[in-house]
Amino acid sequence: MRKGDSSEQILVVLEGSLGLIFDRGWGEERVLETIGPGGMAGDVELLNGERCLADVRVLEDCVLLPVKRRTFEQLLEASPGSWDSISDHARSRTCRLLITRHLCGLFGIGDMTFSDPAIRQKAEQEWLEFENDILPQLETESEWVTLRRGEFLFRQGDKPDGAYLLVSGSLRVGVKDGESGEKAIARIRQGEILGEMALITEDNRSASISALRDCELFRLPAELFAAVSERYPRNVLNVYRTVTKRFRRSISGRAYREKTENIAFLPACPELDISAFVQSFMQELECYDTVEKLSHRSVDVRLGHEGIANSQAHEPANLRLVQWLNGHELDIGHLLYQGDPEWSEWNQRCLRQADRVVLVTDLATEADFSWVRKELELTGMDWSLVVLHPADTQRPSGTARLMDEAGAKEVFHVRQGKEQDMARLARILSGRATGLVLGGGGARGFAHLGVLRALEELGVNVDMVGSASIGAPIAGWLAQGKSAAECLEAARPAFKSLIDVTLPKTALLQGKRISEMITQQAAGRDIEDFWIPFFCVSTNLTNSCVEVHRRGSTALAVRASVSIPGILPPVPRDGDLLVDGGVLNNLPIDVMREMNPSGLVLAIDVVLPHSFTAEEDYGLAVSGWRQLLTRLVPGVSGQRTPGLASVIVQSMMVGSSQSREFMLKQDQADFYQNIHVHDVGILQFESLEQAQIIGYESSIEPLRDWLESLPEVTRLAAVSR
Repeated sequence: MRKGDSSEQILVVLEGSLGLIFDRGWGEERVLETIGPGGMAGDVELLNGERCLADVRVLEDCVLLPVKRRTFEQLLEASPGSWDSISDHARSRTCRLLITRHLCGLFGIGDMTFSDPAIRQKAEQEWLEFENDILPQLETESEWVTLRRGEFLFRQGDKPDGAYLLVSGSLRVGVKDGESGEKAIARIRQGEILGEMALITEDNRSASISALRDCELFRLPAELFAAVSERYPRNVLNVYRTVTKRFRRSISGRAYREKTENIAFLPACPELDISAFVQSFMQELECYDTVEKLSHRSVDVRLGHEGIANSQAHEPANLRLVQWLNGHELDIGHLLYQGDPEWSEWNQRCLRQADRVVLVTDLATEADFSWVRKELELTGMDWSLVVLHPADTQRPSGTARLMDEAGAKEVFHVRQGKEQDMARLARILSGRATGLVLGGGGARGFAHLGVLRALEELGVNVDMVGSASIGAPIAGWLAQGKSAAECLEAARPAFKSLIDVTLPKTALLQGKRISEMITQQAAGRDIEDFWIPFFCVSTNLTNSCVEVHRRGSTALAVRASVSIPGILPPVPRDGDLLVDGGVLNNLPIDVMREMNPSGLVLAIDVVLPHSFTAEEDYGLAVSGWRQLLTRLVPGVSGQRTPGLASVIVQSMMVGSSQSREFMLKQDQADFYQNIHVHDVGILQFESLEQAQIIGYESSIEPLRDWLESLPEVTRLAAVSR
């Protein structure tokens, strides 16, 4: 048998012996295991559904009994007690082979470069000494560890107990973020070492490690790791390379962006058939990567074993299933797990293998989410809701109730037969979405309307949109599904005659006209009812924090987001007072990056840099009465002082400028442009046409250049086909 060959039979040794040969990777081989009379070759491959993991050669003349797959399975079915011993043996051999393979990759010299042949020869001799001295200990004393999804290998602050090598599955690296929170900073894949830093520094664990999949690892005892480092320093070079790479990533300042690879789709009720939906989703995703749909039936067929997809953890077939799924993940960009209509072991498997879980419902079926929600809550995961609509649906409604019943974190709307809706969903769920952030700046924000025209002209997909202040109503129109021209048409009448001056007890403006405009434009929609995912931010004066509006009344959220302190009255909500989002976060790139961790983020800023200067030295006091006389009485000289509205707004922008600069330094935005809208005052809403033209002319070429600089696959997702 040769490594990589497919095997449909096992070989039982009757006489003689076979050798399981391991190739070190640089032209050297060793006999990993001798198989004598009564032993078997090919059992691991048959149980795991894999190709041959290593060469099997005749060490001395043999008499072999070949047993075909079906006969082997019949024998096992007839003798259930044999399952445990044979699967334990297969598991032991698999573990030993994988441990040896990964140890050679970690401590071996295969990837090292040598300019001097003599040094190369010395390194090979040192490896042989290492192999005879340490490797047998590592192979026998390494402890095999199995983790279920969500379980922790260790937590930040724990004392180190050794280093680990990940054999199959995927792990999440997290660090403490605040008193009770934790944020992901990296992902560990098959073949990588982890926990080595604590052994090198002799310090407690610097991060927590948890399972994103069902995982198989083995632990290298701390004592053995120390012995290798002391006696064979050349052989730990690969470990130090790993440490160096991680250190470079950590000091680069670039935030970690977690990617989605596996997506599980579950029907919201047993009566809903989601096969056509998943197939359509897969076709859209195939434009960007390799994709495969897995149902319990397709897995049974692929592995040639009916019922294996629903095998339980204690059954021998489960080992084969886990190994096959984790191995298959290495070859396919995205695996789509399609759940069963009734709850099953396969559905549990879908949850454990998925990066993202999606409930699918439609309005034609009376969904009862209780049966599936109970199971989802046990996992501790978040999940999304997809609502399917008839093709002619003008606007969704009642989505908030569906979300509450489903317990979903977020919702997406898809009109059946609408390719653009399914394409957008595919980009969002696979981590290829394009998110647009529109910042605040009073009437200068009308430049955003011109940017929308430029994006549309270039064919850029806007899959989600976020905003602050004046950006909120414009982003809301876009989220409703309006085109750039329709957003402009909505803005023209909306921003006429908004100034309703009142006695300045709470604010300069009464706020009635702008509130009526926002309420009319929102048309009773909740944020959940938008076709495109939307958020806006306000500032909570009561709690001194940024308030992110992802759900609830659109009118309230937008009205709060545009409430410039001192100019518009604060918005009361549940006892709190909300004002303009620009006070703390005028360009909420970070919120969009949280929603869209691995996709593209475009941010448009309209705050003029360093534009607020003193036109003259008017001293330490200003008389408002004198300013009034200057306007009313010809010939009375006055002081050139900044206007009240400008002072308020510019002060507000200063407060959020540091957060903006921090986000930009972290490269949280893939495209950032500050559009300088000169000669347009903060409250000059009559300058809409001038500002939107500036926005278009300022952004069209920078956007075009940015698109051309993108890698081909990224550009394919960013631009409409």
